[in-house]
Amino acid sequence: MFFRPLRWREDMIEQQPLTSRCRSIDENTVALSGTDPRVLLASILHDFNNFLTPIVTIMEEMQAQQLGTPGQLRRIDAAVFCAFRAQALARQLLDITTSRELRPTAVDIGRLLQSLEHVLRSVLPGGIPIRFDIADDLPSAFIDRQLMERALLNLILNARDAMPDAGEVVVAAAIDQQPGSHADTREPMIRLSVVDTGVGMDRATIRRAGALNFSTKSNGTGLGLAMVRHLMETQGGELSITSTPHQGTAIDLWLPVVAGSR
Repeated sequence: MFFRPLRWREDMIEQQPLTSRCRSIDENTVALSGTDPRVLLASILHDFNNFLTPIVTIMEEMQAQQLGTPGQLRRIDAAVFCAFRAQALARQLLDITTSRELRPTAVDIGRLLQSLEHVLRSVLPGGIPIRFDIADDLPSAFIDRQLMERALLNLILNARDAMPDAGEVVVAAAIDQQPGSHADTREPMIRLSVVDTGVGMDRATIRRAGALNFSTKSNGTGLGLAMVRHLMETQGGELSITSTPHQGTAIDLWLPVVAGSR
């Protein structure tokens, strides 16, 4: 064995408390077995994250201390990556299953994108630049800012995965009228678009995109775009998709405008 024993009593996680924690999680899940399924699922997801936290902590310590051969360290890197994906999956499921109260406020979309620019650039590899095209004098959108930030990050990650080699992402925002809507009966909305130059989708795939558990990626969860669509629909907005195979995809988020903010 190439790994030296971890110093349990010197670390933040000790073996006995960890065992006790796992036992208490099992007991808590059993105690909730007669409750509402949504509450039970939320509890299970919370406990799932509790199981993952010490696993990630231990593996990250192995990474930091370079415990193992190069081949073993590569497997540790893969295990940490998978654990982070599992945590992200649990968070996305919680967004869909829990009844978190929406907190919509007047949000300046230009300032929102400016505050997120560094984060959005950081998740893209060097071969994929991102460009922002934000119209002047945009009205404020009436949305939940925290969930909007998460939705944008999801869309940027989807765009990244659609361009395995290289490409470009454009994030644009403008006041517009929804296609097919009647100008005399519907107010203009803010169209926030994330456009990529990736593999694109055919019509059949577009019709299924955004449905829960459907993904175009072999290792995808089918939750990211479903969460974004749900966010739009619960706040008076909409999500639309325009795509052509081998030419790219545009995801348009139609956001309600704060009255009198123009």
